[in-house]
Order: sequence, then structure tokens, then C-alpha cells
Amino acid sequence: MEVPASLPMPSWLYEWATGLNARLFQWATGRLPASSVTLQAVRIPADGSAPHIIQLSTVDVHAAGNADCCFGHIPDFRPYWGKNLGWQWRDVIQFTARDQSLPGLNGLYFGWKSFAMEMLPLSKYTGFCGDAFIVKAVAREYAEDEWMEEYDEYGRARYDDVFPDAFLESPLLKMVLERLHDR
Repeated sequence: MEVPASLPMPSWLYEWATGLNARLFQWATGRLPASSVTLQAVRIPADGSAPHIIQLSTVDVHAAGNADCCFGHIPDFRPYWGKNLGWQWRDVIQFTARDQSLPGLNGLYFGWKSFAMEMLPLSKYTGFCGDAFIVKAVAREYAEDEWMEEYDEYGRARYDDVFPDAFLESPLLKMVLERLHDR
């Protein structure tokens, strides 16, 4: 039996191998081969002012050991929570929105809060301490004959570039906050 000189590699295998290479690079060097990205997030301020959309850069959290370290990089909340316990004592929830009246609201959302109760002010809006944040992520989906992965080639979560302003007026804001509060 004759073996062809080169076999086509399925895209999922290529993406897995590329991600493995990136993880090996990180293991060997202690750093990721790519820099942070900028994304849009909803900030729910602890002072009771209205929730609004802000831009945040991501920060590498692979080695942090928190519940969100599997994302590889997350929005950098340190300007709002501080660099010590406010940042280190954080929690995250996942919320999937389906069948919304505006299709742009459908998708995967992550909500973050800090549980450094003595370090941050009690929120007048959420019932927990410090600002809360909500980010829309890329959900795993099938499009154009291949899977769109929720992680990039470096094993980091992919965040959605478009965060609809309609989210602030929708019941989703309350649902995500309730889920975050119950955690």
C-alpha cells in the first residue's frame, strides 16, 4: 500500500496542534507568545451610578490559580478592584442567552465580581462588594463548514468584539447579575 506524500490536516487538528505549541512555548518560557487584546465590557459601578460600557485590556491569568485561569486571559479589573486581594479574590459565572428578541443579544456571557468584602465598598446596585463586570464571549458554534472555537491558538478565551448597547436596556443585565449574586 502506498502512502501519499502529504495528507490534508483537518482544521481542528491544526488548531489543536497550534494551541499545544503555544502552551509548550508558555511552559518553556513562562510567557505567552501574544499580547493582550482590548474588549468591551459592561461595568456596574459599586457607587450606584448607571451601568455603562467600557473598554478593557486583557491580562494573562494562566498561572493565577483562580476559577478563571482556564480562560488564559481575562479583562484587567485591577484599576477598579486594586492589585491585591480585590483582584485576587474574584469569581466568575457563565450565562448563555438564547432566543432573545434581538439576535445580537444571544450568546455567551461571563460575569465577574470580587469577594474581597473588607477591601471594596458595598455596591448600592448589586448587593455585593465592588464593581461588577459583564463580558460577551465567542461561543463555540458551527459556521461555514467548520467549528468556530471559543479559544484562540494560544489557548485563550476569545471575546466578542461587538457588545450590543441594547444589553443595558434588556432583562439580560438583571439575569446575569442575579446569577452572579447567587454564586
